[in-house]
Amino acid sequence: MRRRRKRNFRKWIDVLLISFIIALTTTIITISISTHYEFQQTTVSATTNNSKLNSEVPSLIEETDSNMPGITLLNETSIHSLIPFHLTYPKTPFAPVNEDIFTYIKDSKQHYISSLETQNKLNKVNTIGDLSITSEIYEYKDYYSVVLKKTSSLNRLTHDRTYHTIVFHKDTGEIIDSADLFNHHEENLNLLSSYIQSELKKRYVHQLNEEQLLKMTANEWNLYNRFIINQHSIVFYYDQGEVADHSVGPISVSIPTTYLNPILATSFKTDQDSAVTIVTPENEKKKVALTFDDGPHPSVTMQILNTLEKYDAKATFFMLGKQVENNPDILLEVLNRGHEIGNHTYNHPQLTAISASAVTWQLDQTNKAIYDVIGEYPTVFRPPYGATNQSVESLIDLPTIMWSIDTYDWKHRNPYLLFQTVKANLHDGAIILMHDIHQSTADGLESVLVYLQQEGYECVTVSELLGSN
Repeated sequence: MRRRRKRNFRKWIDVLLISFIIALTTTIITISISTHYEFQQTTVSATTNNSKLNSEVPSLIEETDSNMPGITLLNETSIHSLIPFHLTYPKTPFAPVNEDIFTYIKDSKQHYISSLETQNKLNKVNTIGDLSITSEIYEYKDYYSVVLKKTSSLNRLTHDRTYHTIVFHKDTGEIIDSADLFNHHEENLNLLSSYIQSELKKRYVHQLNEEQLLKMTANEWNLYNRFIINQHSIVFYYDQGEVADHSVGPISVSIPTTYLNPILATSFKTDQDSAVTIVTPENEKKKVALTFDDGPHPSVTMQILNTLEKYDAKATFFMLGKQVENNPDILLEVLNRGHEIGNHTYNHPQLTAISASAVTWQLDQTNKAIYDVIGEYPTVFRPPYGATNQSVESLIDLPTIMWSIDTYDWKHRNPYLLFQTVKANLHDGAIILMHDIHQSTADGLESVLVYLQQEGYECVTVSELLGSN
């Protein structure tokens, strides 16, 4: 009897011990899970399931260096299967700048999540959306410019693309607005407004919403606060559907800094002067833009650069990202000699025949290749073969530049025919297509430049040409 009682007692001890171990293990797991999610910027409720979206979503954040002193990049990625997003945005040493950027990021996430939740409730189905924010940082004199480019979708079929910008002093963190940029003079604002209206009307003849255009280009300083300053120009941004048909995509208007010099505040004026300015748009001198595609080439491009320098001519080079990686020194030489750099994709595909993600990769990879060498992004874009459509254009943030004279240098490879083609088709405002990968083009360029000078033409970059028309 005693043995039986003893065995029963031992059983109860074993049960209690096992219960204690289970309780302890559960507590440890709970604490571990809680600690893990507290490490994240945002948390998700413990009751969350795949059919219920919440306003807070867990994410992983990685901090990396940027190419700008004192600025790091935060890469934030959602770990919620139904609410994916990937956000890249800068962190600076200045609290007001960070507050502006972080508030924009927070508001963008909340709007995306709540919109997705609302849609799923209405449709009674869990649709996976998409949110992407990328950032670009530019340096000009004592100022940094940040542009945040947002692409959002609630169905992964249609996408909205918008911009957010901030310009600040890189030593003090002082935030700059358009009134500061143009010295708070109303006359300067009137000139800027008229110029942007004119540029948009020329570029989007049939796609503009006239009423929205007038509204967004009125003489109000706050309408022009979405801008950045790079080494060559000041760029003003308009969201998708803001001034033109939604199919056009987001719009940017790039104005050469030299062109704006007369109306800029002193601290933003460029050291270079231009014969053409925003206050004297009339220009009697005939102009053409020489453009070269598919380079840089280690020998041909250098010969072209030397010939251009001999005749004091400027040009625009539309470069392939792959060629930039192979010839970084040539890219640097092109920039140092005062020419314009354009994006021509990474390896020259026909963009209308590939997916949207592949198009984006081609553009981004080339932008990165160029930036890694010169610390600046290209200012213009040209599609290979001239192949583009509305879908492709909606993915491109840079001005798309075609041509009015095709020299067919890629076809005939004949210096004399290069000259004859230019001579037969020459006109004021012409954009001339050539390729800096053919020796015949380099050999024939001098005859072209001699003729242009004789006829009274000035050779300028594409951005200068379009800015002067």
